[in-house]
Amino acid sequence: MKTRTRAATTLITAALAVGTLAASPASAYSVHNVRDYNTTIEGGTGIRFHTAPGYKTTTKGLLATGDKIRVTATNPGGFGNCTWYKATLRATSRNGLPKGTTGWVNWAFVHKDVPKGTQGC
Repeated sequence: MKTRTRAATTLITAALAVGTLAASPASAYSVHNVRDYNTTIEGGTGIRFHTAPGYKTTTKGLLATGDKIRVTATNPGGFGNCTWYKATLRATSRNGLPKGTTGWVNWAFVHKDVPKGTQGC
């Protein structure tokens, strides 16, 4: 009887852990908050706006040079660099994404002329 109870407890604990991970995908990657700042996208017309940091994540749509964003967080990549920026569109994107859409964009496409101290991880 004790073995069955222990097995059932282990199974329930595992199921709850899996459910927690599935319900909160943000726990799957590290996020560092930075002071909010407004900036723009630069570097092309087909820049992917991802649902999470990483090239293999789903995209919400495409951004283009000049799209206005508000950066609210970063995700460090290799060697502690800020590889991905969490951003919210401040206006409808040139490719049709609505104002207020939040996603992740690679740092290489974010205009770097921002207030001192806001880009660090």
